[in-house]
Amino acid sequence: MGERSEAMSEAKTYGLLLALLEPPEKMEEEFNEWYDQEHIPERKAIPGIITAQRFMAHGGSPKYLAVYDLERLEVLQGEAYKRVGPAHYSPWTRRINRNARIFTREIWSQMSPGKDLLSHKSGVLILWSFDYAETQREDFNSWFERACFGDLKSIEGHIQSRRFLRVEGNAKELALIEFEDFGFLESKVYRTLLLSEDALNARKAYGEVLHKIYARYVPEAIGNA
Repeated sequence: MGERSEAMSEAKTYGLLLALLEPPEKMEEEFNEWYDQEHIPERKAIPGIITAQRFMAHGGSPKYLAVYDLERLEVLQGEAYKRVGPAHYSPWTRRINRNARIFTREIWSQMSPGKDLLSHKSGVLILWSFDYAETQREDFNSWFERACFGDLKSIEGHIQSRRFLRVEGNAKELALIEFEDFGFLESKVYRTLLLSEDALNARKAYGEVLHKIYARYVPEAIGNA
């Protein structure tokens, strides 16, 4: 599950639950039916889960991502959430979980802006996480603020960037960066931020864990694939 921070008991900013999953290819259609017909509706019915949105990887694995904005982190400790937990899984949920090739669950506390939600206008989502050393915190903050909230903000189609602190996960910090579409991939600013010599050195020095692009999940597109 990864390390657990003190964020669960600290500031009352919004929380975030991420689920990254990879079903077996032969079960993919059933997996999506389960997610859309049972899993997402269950989560949306829980008080304090504000948004529940799905995305697909722009190549690579895990193929599917679900993003849940939480009114507070304590939602995940509440009775309503426990009622859809492992002790109360339906046979369908047990079957899907038993056969999933990859299942990663991460919990985060929103640092900045603090109480913004994933936009329904976001067609593309970037997950960017780091596990820097504590001695690097000040330098990392300076670089990361410029990169995520400065440079990326200048790219056409940028909607917002949000920054999170680990509660449960494999990295210390996470940024969720939202764009309208894939147009940002052609941006010189984006390519420089990711691929210049200075950028590559910074990404390595600050312990980059993940930089992955996801597109909004559209059921009709899956059905016609």
